[in-house]
Amino acid sequence: MSLRQLHHFVTLIEQGSFARAAEALHLSQPALTRSIQTLEGDLGTLVDRAYGKARPTAAGAIVLERARRMLREGRELRRDLQMLQDLEIGEIRIGFGPFASAFLLEPVLAALLARHPTLRIDLETADTRTMLTSLEAERLDAFVGESQSLTRLPHLQIERLPALQTAFFVRSSHPLAKRRAINLAALTPYPVAGPRLPAGVRDFFNRRVAEDQGNIDGTPCELLTVTCDDMHALRTLMLSTDAVVLVPRAMMAGLQADGQAVALPLRPATELRAPYGVVSLAGHSLSPAARAFVTLVHEVLAEHPALRKGARQAH
Repeated sequence: MSLRQLHHFVTLIEQGSFARAAEALHLSQPALTRSIQTLEGDLGTLVDRAYGKARPTAAGAIVLERARRMLREGRELRRDLQMLQDLEIGEIRIGFGPFASAFLLEPVLAALLARHPTLRIDLETADTRTMLTSLEAERLDAFVGESQSLTRLPHLQIERLPALQTAFFVRSSHPLAKRRAINLAALTPYPVAGPRLPAGVRDFFNRRVAEDQGNIDGTPCELLTVTCDDMHALRTLMLSTDAVVLVPRAMMAGLQADGQAVALPLRPATELRAPYGVVSLAGHSLSPAARAFVTLVHEVLAEHPALRKGARQAH
């Protein structure tokens, strides 16, 4: 028994004859006859042919009612699947790390809503470890975040994005703003604020501070005195205090152009690049909505001037 055979049976009863049903179905009459005979071979006699008109038997009446319901549900299923494919229905659960949320969240979210206004969106912003936990528990479909610390985890799929250029910034009137060369130890008299960093990055900064301070035994010194994953709060903190903040260059481009913010020139020269990617579970197919999300992330990155520059430097 197949939906196709049930469709043939319903059409036959509705048309009242094999000839008219075959014409409506664009089938030859022998092909329709074989289809009905195969269905009756599975379910018993369904069509009463005694009076020159195809009528349902008692068994046929039961099958007719169920068949109409099944065909209707099949049409609704195909419609819903098409709507899901077209993102007219469905849900997406996505996450953004601190750096990514500073400049990607708003344009990507706006584009998603503009293109797919009926899509349900569940959004999380958190550090990488928190989002990884949510992803592993399948509370997230995918997230955009720091990926260097995740590369050795085989159960993850990471679609790499252009490396994110970061820097330590101060307001233009800050005592360090006019310095032409600054080591990390020079930052320590001031509050130093940034997001939760991967252990390797945090240890690198702390060792460099110890070296710059001439710490003979190499005991690390904590560089960050303020930990905050809200990049906009860090930007406000920088503009209103003597805090030094570690943030993406992309989100500071406007303030630099206006002369309100200065990126500190570290010596020895240190390239501060954050490997970023779209992270999902390996072996799990992304839903149409999740695929649309990944596409929009790439589109926004391609249109962002500061990030295009960062992408070239990354190569």
